[in-house]
Amino acid sequence: MSIHGTVYNVTKYLEDHPGGEEVLLDRGGKDATEDFEDVGHSNEARKALNKYEIGMLPPSERTAASSEGGGSSGGGGAMLALPVLAIAIGLGYYFFVMEQ
Repeated sequence: MSIHGTVYNVTKYLEDHPGGEEVLLDRGGKDATEDFEDVGHSNEARKALNKYEIGMLPPSERTAASSEGGGSSGGGGAMLALPVLAIAIGLGYYFFVMEQ
């Protein structure tokens, strides 16, 4: 998932997430910025995200991901953003596991 243009692999945090793993799984491969901010996460929760960071979305993907929830997108950029984000998460997970 991405939050504010940063991509996170939170698979190792699923069982520990206070809100349950379902909310994280629901946002997998998507922009979770609005959901993250709506909950009002603490500074401690924001700092905890750092260890799950795997990269940044390119500026063009950040724009597509943030307009995705607005309803005014033509769909072209957002349709491309999801597969690219899914690939980025998959590669990040692969390299993360390989380092273990």
